[in-house]
Amino acid sequence: MKLNKIYVVILLLTIVSSMFVVYKRTVVESPYKTYETVMDYEDVKNFADATESDPIDVAKDFMDVGVNSFAINENTISSLKINQNYDISVNYHGLDMYITGDKSILNYIKNGIADVASRQRNLYFKDDNTLVIEGRLSDFSYGSYDILRDYSAKRIGQDRKVQSIFENVGLGFTDSELEKLKANDIPFNLRPVYTELVQDSKKTIDRYFAYVREFVKNPSLLIFSGRELLGGEKGVDYLAQKIKETDIIPVTIETSEQDGNTDLPGIKKLAKLINYKFTRLFSTFTYIQDRYDYKIPGHHNGQEIMNSYYRAITERNIRVIYFKVFRPKNGAVITDMNLYKVRFDELNARLAGYHGIYPVGKGLSVNTMPYMETGKLMQMLAMIGVIASGLIVFDNIFKNTTKFQYSILILGILGVVAVSRTSQFRTLNVLFGLISTITFSSLAVTVLLNEVKKAEIIKRHFEDGTFIQFLHASKVLFYVMCISLCGTLFLATLYGNSEYMLEFSKFSGVKISQLTPLIIIVLSYLSIIGFSKYYDKNKSMMEQVKLFSGSYIKVWQAAIVFIMLAALAMMLLRSGHSNTNVEPSSTEILMRNVFEFVFPARPRNKAIYVGYPALLAMMMFAYKNKYKVIYPILALAATIGQTDILNTFSHIRTPYILSLKRVAIEYVFAVLLTFVVVLIVHLIYTFYRKRNLK
Repeated sequence: MKLNKIYVVILLLTIVSSMFVVYKRTVVESPYKTYETVMDYEDVKNFADATESDPIDVAKDFMDVGVNSFAINENTISSLKINQNYDISVNYHGLDMYITGDKSILNYIKNGIADVASRQRNLYFKDDNTLVIEGRLSDFSYGSYDILRDYSAKRIGQDRKVQSIFENVGLGFTDSELEKLKANDIPFNLRPVYTELVQDSKKTIDRYFAYVREFVKNPSLLIFSGRELLGGEKGVDYLAQKIKETDIIPVTIETSEQDGNTDLPGIKKLAKLINYKFTRLFSTFTYIQDRYDYKIPGHHNGQEIMNSYYRAITERNIRVIYFKVFRPKNGAVITDMNLYKVRFDELNARLAGYHGIYPVGKGLSVNTMPYMETGKLMQMLAMIGVIASGLIVFDNIFKNTTKFQYSILILGILGVVAVSRTSQFRTLNVLFGLISTITFSSLAVTVLLNEVKKAEIIKRHFEDGTFIQFLHASKVLFYVMCISLCGTLFLATLYGNSEYMLEFSKFSGVKISQLTPLIIIVLSYLSIIGFSKYYDKNKSMMEQVKLFSGSYIKVWQAAIVFIMLAALAMMLLRSGHSNTNVEPSSTEILMRNVFEFVFPARPRNKAIYVGYPALLAMMMFAYKNKYKVIYPILALAATIGQTDILNTFSHIRTPYILSLKRVAIEYVFAVLLTFVVVLIVHLIYTFYRKRNLK
């Protein structure tokens, strides 16, 4: 393989510098070892109603089985309408809202709105049981509507369902409820509601923290409700100040697609102001609840729900679980508390055993991840290392371009230095992060192709037995993977900030990072090996393609090619979080969770079943000087395996050590699996050969 000494020296030096950043990241991630399970108190009330129990007793029962605290939602007119403790109704007369009910609750509503209203609004009692809120046209939101038809079913109009935004304004909390919880030593967190159009930012924030000071013993979590921060985008600075004063931990909520955080206006600014002293929350969405029973082994009675929690905590830096009661799909809630205890005990045992993560309580509390920010110098060095890696690949594809390459190197270094002094350095950082996933996976497979060529030309290990050849192939796989792992050092350096580790921002370009190396490897293959049967470098690329297209292909070889292409297509379709409607089979779900129970990190299918075995097979065939016709497909499959390594580490939210364990497990598993296949094939081949000799 052609290796320019200048590029190699640059690469080695920048690898060393990136190692320091990765070490720092592992130190930052190591103390992040507690999690909290929060349950909505409204769910507790509903559970109590279904079982004819007292909510306090139900809350204590759930604490006994594994729930750590309860979320109390701020009252709104909408929530009070469906609260069985109050009897209020809402009607509209023109733009005005008429609320009827007991005067005590009407006074609570009136004071709750008046305390935080951003503009003077006329609130008055029409009589002792009717509160009127003066309305304006800007107060109304429009939802769905009913179609109006005459006696012949002819459409004659529509009745639009309207609602004033005052129905969703935060009114404060119920003092008596908070006092009762506090008296019974039941931990709770207060979830505020904010509507920017009608609520004053500072007044709302002050009222919330007054409740926290009065009722919450040990302020813990600030879980936002709805689509706005407490105080809105305008109140971020003041909210940050109050958070620092109370040591409360704000929580960002993961999206239902599990590909980032819910992007509330102002939340990224808030995170920066408090040095990312945030933690992440996983919600039990309806589709998660529907996983109560998959009707396959190991997935009964809430096991798969707990598996979802396990993945969130271990793989995505989630430290708050928003728990919901178990229920079969479209069925009634599960009331057996022993079942909940069994499931939580299983979850906690797995988290403690493999990852040293424990639930809060017994002196433990939720903590935030220490702040991390990688300096510009380290990131600039990483960029230069990425340039060098790309030039090594370029040098092996395009011959006699040394002057052009040096020009690219010099311009690249000067460009990095120049942009580092501007506001566009962040954009350049993100771009080089993507490029690193492309260049290092391409470099790894370029090394593989050179090893294949070397084995063909000098007939290396040609005389060795099958199992010795397999051992050498395993060594090649190991150091090819090490090259890809070097790329993860640069990736971790370029994305080495708390912003990415807590997923306020994330790696972009997963599809590009997986598809581009496949194109590059086609060029590498043509340059290093070629399509000619005997690698005739005197033939043009078109001549090699003609030779290949006219070569004799056996049916079984064509079948292998078809299967490999189908596997590649499926792996690419299933990558990322795109909505492809390609659902995992029951067998795959079962195997996935078997791996999760056996290993600290689940190996990826595309690596253990496609990418790594393809590389091993390609080297074995090269040692035996056989089956060249399927080399191109094997090379593409091997590329998938190497891009998967970079893709694994591009999920910055996943702890670096866990990703490293995953890759190590993939290597061992793939080698053992492929060895078993080789052994079976060897035994069958030996049996038939002896039989034919007889």
